[in-house]
Amino acid sequence: MYKPILYGFTKKDLEYTVELVVNRIRKTELVNQTVIDPKEDRLSQKEAAKLFGKTEQCLIGWRKKNLIPFYKIAGSVFYSKRELLETARNNPDLVKS
Repeated sequence: MYKPILYGFTKKDLEYTVELVVNRIRKTELVNQTVIDPKEDRLSQKEAAKLFGKTEQCLIGWRKKNLIPFYKIAGSVFYSKRELLETARNNPDLVKS
């Protein structure tokens, strides 16, 4: 049985690694979420970026490449949380770190 040896890592390295793991688990749970309250469905660009742990510029790039669904209302861009999560389920490589 393989026993990993954890030496040569700083506390900061370990904290960073744990944070990465927790964020990946959170994204997985979020993507697999099925029921969304209609009041929580509409997201601003900032909220959508936070949902996936990405920058707003990243979302703009995805939008320009037609990789994610979006809506434009009176010049403002909005996203459907349900549709974004469905897109993420169908394209898991899109939301990988």
